[in-house]
Amino acid sequence: MMKKNLRYLATAGLFLLTPLATHAAPIDLSSWTPLTLNYPGGQGAGSWVLEPGNTAVKQVINADPSFFLNNLNLSSYSVDGSWQVTTTSDDDYMGFVFGYQNSSNFYLFDWKQVAQGYVGRNAAEGMTIKEFHGATGNGLADLSLEEFWENTTNFGDMEILATNHSSSKGWADNVLYNFHLDFNVNPGEIHIVVSQGATELWNVTVVDTTFTSGQFGFYNNSQENVRYAGFEVTPVPEPETYAMLLAGLVLTGFAARRRKAAQV
Repeated sequence: MMKKNLRYLATAGLFLLTPLATHAAPIDLSSWTPLTLNYPGGQGAGSWVLEPGNTAVKQVINADPSFFLNNLNLSSYSVDGSWQVTTTSDDDYMGFVFGYQNSSNFYLFDWKQVAQGYVGRNAAEGMTIKEFHGATGNGLADLSLEEFWENTTNFGDMEILATNHSSSKGWADNVLYNFHLDFNVNPGEIHIVVSQGATELWNVTVVDTTFTSGQFGFYNNSQENVRYAGFEVTPVPEPETYAMLLAGLVLTGFAARRRKAAQV
């Protein structure tokens, strides 16, 4: 009987030490906060319009770099969701921000439809993971439109962590894409999977420890009518939490065995 109990505890311990895989229902976005880095002479502020039910939002303006933030500073989390450009107008950036500290310190995933020059910089077609690290925490003071537009080389306070640029990697008009993000689930790792239906378009893991916590949010730049929907954010407990859960389970198991032995 003791060997059986120990096998049970070992199995349960392995389960507890595995990141949670359950997903909640799509989250209510009504408490999220819009933010645009609206530069002088730029394209104006974004307009984030919630749909009925508050589980989908569309940014409808051809705006400067614009975010829709969840206001939760989590140390590790997984995110699933979908986005779609619901127009044939323009060919610029959509994506998401994570590990967000303030408006000049964060990680950014962005996706450009077509290669293009703007504000003196040349953007390539495809996906990029970037890290921004401004000194003051004020994005308008630290960052420039050039830093958001550039996606081929490090520039200013922007560093490129990974890309998949090519002439066939841009997003398509009116096509639904899904993505999965693991942020710091394994310490220091960023794991992103972008797919169209059952087809994986990019599956990449980056190791970077600049930010190990922060907010999540939606993002677009100079692109109107981008719809974000069905998002689930799953916080992942810290390793210390798993250790506490496992210790509690072990103590419960020993206590149960002692009670049973006392009854014999």
